[in-house]
Amino acid sequence: MSRRDRLAALILPEVRLWRRLAPGGFRILLLHDVPPAQRPVLARILGDLAAAGRLIGPAEAETLLDGAAPPPGPPPLLVSFDDGFASNRIVAESILAPLGIRALLFVCPGLIELAPAEQAAAVAANVLRGQRPAPEPLLGWDELAALAAAGHVIANHTLTHPRLAGLSPARLADEIGGGADLLARRLGPSAWFAFPFGDVGSIDSAAFAEIGRHHRFCRSGVRGGNDATTPKLALRADHLDLAAAPAWQALTLAGGLDPAYRAARKRLDRL
Repeated sequence: MSRRDRLAALILPEVRLWRRLAPGGFRILLLHDVPPAQRPVLARILGDLAAAGRLIGPAEAETLLDGAAPPPGPPPLLVSFDDGFASNRIVAESILAPLGIRALLFVCPGLIELAPAEQAAAVAANVLRGQRPAPEPLLGWDELAALAAAGHVIANHTLTHPRLAGLSPARLADEIGGGADLLARRLGPSAWFAFPFGDVGSIDSAAFAEIGRHHRFCRSGVRGGNDATTPKLALRADHLDLAAAPAWQALTLAGGLDPAYRAARKRLDRL
């Protein structure tokens, strides 16, 4: 067991006690592509959460953000996927559907219709920043329409997945507004947006202003919980590492990593 996993196992009971004493709000899980080897892990995690009554859909999350009273017990969780990888459909059909789970899927409309080789190159460069090849294709419009018909929310993740901080007003309008318009034409408008990369260094006040012209809610990748007092354009999310040890995953789900992101949350709110 690694040092990180030993630490997670050590502090997990205290974090869970703290959550029982002061639950409140809800949390958003952040996932990307889910390779076959990790699907049983995700199925176990979501199955346990569903059995405990801790999973909510986008509509329920919106009511909590608008001031509805949170349910008693540990904070519920909303499942979200970034980038629109093809495995999201497999997960939705084989894992989420049997559990009655509805998720948020953030997609880049400008990448969807590219030819396969061009799309793979764009994903490797724009989404994965050259760190690895594209692991799989992106979902097509017909697949996204089927997911929307099943109750999932398909949302804007910019047109082509650039880092938004520092972009010109024209480029921001194209990436954010253009993505929202194309998504609306194909699948209908969405209240939700997630900015690429999710860290506080990837967003600025000009980008937030443009996001607010097209969407009610914006999800970041900064860890933390959400409630009616959280700025609706600065929502927090927890990336769930499906390759990590169970203790580290449990600590993530319990919000045990929140203290390390306190400064990032404050900076995000100020923007």
